[in-house]
Amino acid sequence: MTATDKLFIDNSDDKLFEAIDLVDNFVSGKNVDHKKAIHLRLLTEETIGMVRAMTGDFEANFWMEEDNGEYSLKLNLKTEMDKEKKSELLSLSTSGENTAVKGFMGKIREVIENSLLDFDYTLKLQNQYENRIGYSYMGAGMVGSAPAEMPVVWSLNSYKDSLGESGNQEAWDELERSIVASLAKDVIVGVKNNIVNLTIVAR
Repeated sequence: MTATDKLFIDNSDDKLFEAIDLVDNFVSGKNVDHKKAIHLRLLTEETIGMVRAMTGDFEANFWMEEDNGEYSLKLNLKTEMDKEKKSELLSLSTSGENTAVKGFMGKIREVIENSLLDFDYTLKLQNQYENRIGYSYMGAGMVGSAPAEMPVVWSLNSYKDSLGESGNQEAWDELERSIVASLAKDVIVGVKNNIVNLTIVAR
């Protein structure tokens, strides 16, 4: 397995260009066709855009890995939450009237923001999000590219399985419109304490 160096991410425009350059430089010289390279750039743009829309203070690092021809985008977020910040983020993230959360990546952002509130609290969110966005505590262990020590809170493949059982056509339509959902083999969100790892495995 090979990986790039980690790139620190903040809300500046320059970071998006740096992330795209990181991906371009990593795939340069590898056996990656032009279409796949474009897809990786699009996934990077969507991922960095989501981070820039995050609520609250955090530190984030972005990097890319390749393992036997499978390419993954990696994002690691860490935050130090006091009670005031936690309450503010909670009010913004968990309201049923949160109209700012739109689209597939918006929902993943909401999962991440809620998870950063408090690891124990993520378990309590299961009932609230189980039907709306397939949010559920899936337990520890190797799921896709998630570290074994980091419990997986949400994954795209599990979400699709839940939609298949529920027959939610609106959610399926949203997935079909999503660049990430169409270009990703899986999207995995793992949480441990105040750290969230996001893995996007490209098709």
